[in-house]
Formats: sequence, C-alpha cells, structure tokens
Amino acid sequence: MLDEYVAWGGKRTIGEVQFGAYDDLIDFLNFRMETAESCLMLIENDKIADSLGLSRSLLEHYLLFMLMCRGRKLIKIQDLSALTEGQFKARLKEEQEKLRDLHQEGKAQHRVEVRRAPRVSRRIMHVYEGLRSEEDPELIIPVHYFQFQQFRPEQMRLDEGDYFEYYEREPETKKILKGHRDEAALNYKFYLSYDGLLECLELNGLIDEAVIARIEAHYTFLGKFLHPTHNAARDLHDRNNWYSNRTGIGIEHPYSKVSVLLASLYVCYLVGGLLDEIAGLIESAPSKYISSAGTEELRLLTGDVPEKFPYFWFLFNDPPLWDRFNYCVHHATDEELQEWGGCAGVPNERVPFDQYIYSHLERAVSGAGNVRCGEYRPPIIT
Repeated sequence: MLDEYVAWGGKRTIGEVQFGAYDDLIDFLNFRMETAESCLMLIENDKIADSLGLSRSLLEHYLLFMLMCRGRKLIKIQDLSALTEGQFKARLKEEQEKLRDLHQEGKAQHRVEVRRAPRVSRRIMHVYEGLRSEEDPELIIPVHYFQFQQFRPEQMRLDEGDYFEYYEREPETKKILKGHRDEAALNYKFYLSYDGLLECLELNGLIDEAVIARIEAHYTFLGKFLHPTHNAARDLHDRNNWYSNRTGIGIEHPYSKVSVLLASLYVCYLVGGLLDEIAGLIESAPSKYISSAGTEELRLLTGDVPEKFPYFWFLFNDPPLWDRFNYCVHHATDEELQEWGGCAGVPNERVPFDQYIYSHLERAVSGAGNVRCGEYRPPIIT
C-alpha cells in the first residue's frame, strides 16, 4: 500500500484549477505514511512495543483525518456560565424552540441543531453546516482542516510571562494573549482533543456507539505502550515471567509471534483507513479540481485489508468468525444456532467487541471446538 500510494501521485490528474486544500491534505498524509514506515522498521527490528506506541499516534491522526476529509458540521459555543442551572435549562429550551420554529418557516436551514455542550458547564452548542468555498459554494471545507492548521500547543499551554521575553508586555497585551490561550484551549477541547474528535465524528454521522466502543478499546490498548504502564511491553513476550538481574535492552527473550502479527495488523488497517479517506475525497472532488482520481489500484489494495485479515476486528469491519463462534458458545441457544445456520450466521449486532486486544488475537489464531457449535479452525498457523 505504501508503494502504491507513492505511485498514485503520478496517476491522478489535476483539473483546470489546483485546489490548495487537497495539496495540504496529501502533505498531511505523506507524514502519516512516514509514521507507518517507521512502525514497520520497528517491527522488523523486533521493537514491537514501540511500534504499538507509534500506532497510537497513527490512530489519533486517522480519527482527525476522517473529519478533515468528511466532516460537514461546524460548532459554535455560547457561554452562559453566568446563569444558574435552572436558568440555563430554560434558555437552552428557548433556543431549541426558536430553531424549531425557524425550520418550520423554512429559515436558518444551515443551522441544524442546538444542544447542551458536553464536558463544560452551562454552555450551548450551536451546530451548523460547515464552511463553504467562496469560489465553489457547493463545496464544504471541513472545519477540522482549519483547526488543525491553526492549532499551536504552546499557545494553549504556555504563558509567555513564564519564559524569556525580549521586552516586558503591556498589561493590555497580556490580557489579549490570555484571551488567545483561552480560545485555543476551547477550540482544542471541542475539535482536536480525543474526546472532541469522538464527539465530532459522531455528530457528523461517521461513527456510532458500537464503533466508539471499539475505538476506545484500541486507543486504550495502544496507549499502554505510549504512557507508563506496568508490564505492558513484558506481557507481549512468550516468556514474560522470566526475570534477570542483568542489564540489557528489553529482555533476552523475543516478542511473541502474535505480538508481531498484532503490530503489523495495526499498521495495515490504519494505512488502509487513511488511504480510503484520501481516495474518497479525491474521487468526489469537482472535475475542475480533479479530472481523474486514478485510485483504482489503491482501492484494490485497501479493499484487500479486511478481506485478507478478517480475524482482526478493528473499527469498521464485521465481527470475525472467532467472535461469532465465541458468542454462540456462551450465549446462543440451540434454536438460534439452527435459525442462523451455525455460528457464521449470527447477526453482526449481536456480537459484542472483546476489549482485551492481545489475548483476543491469541485466541483468534488458535483452534477451538464445542459440542454445540462445532469446530473453530484458525485462519492462519502461528
């Protein structure tokens, strides 16, 4: 996929007008492909925990990139923290009724919803259709494209007064800078933080509660290799109970084959997801910007990911056969098994996600049998 992504640059054809936003998004993706290549280099050198930690960064960028490509909603926060809780609820109801009346009159169609803002006290969230290009009013430019470009972590977190300055700031300037910090923190909270990304993805209809649960599980698992977590890396080794008082790089025993496979699957699914996003964006671009997307070969490769590796349950693929089998063993009745024609026929919505990512993959690549449900044959031999 990485090779085809590089080759794809010569296959797409720019239209009469070169749209700068598309160039910026491809530049964004170029650096994500560099991250993916770094993950593969780490895997090749048996640095599995570090590859998984880097995949956590890739996952966060993937969530953001979905919104940069397909986000259609713009939110504005109205601060009503000066009101009491009772006054706030009354004001929120009033705003919702006003919007409903406007919609009935055929007005304010670009303003789609009024709701209580999450994770902050007594603030209203106004939801609008996204920003439109002045040159092409039908083209919505996702607000996350701009939020990502404008975000500066140091502006949000650091007070310039605590660091070296060439000259003393005027009190009015300090006040303005504080206002910029507060604004940056609010924008980050609602647009770019992890919780903000999930909320915006759901608001845009790109994920539902079931997908959120899967994201949370993968995000938490990968976070163990990014943040200090006891025995996170050790648990990925075959002989993880082996201890020595000798100094060394890691431990003397190699990572398990399953952990190597897991790290590789994360890179595969994340790269496939990122490439599907850019392919979909370019394919849907107006012809004056893109006359030929040239994504056929790219789509064939990204489509192969869930087809060739169905035993890894990521974000948007169907429940693997192991999860269907395991569900039926513990929860399905004989009548349901007969109705479904066996474990493979269990409805997708009936199969819950297994939060224990590593042990789940261990079982998924191992065989199992059950008197009622028959035999589960592993998709590969480890």
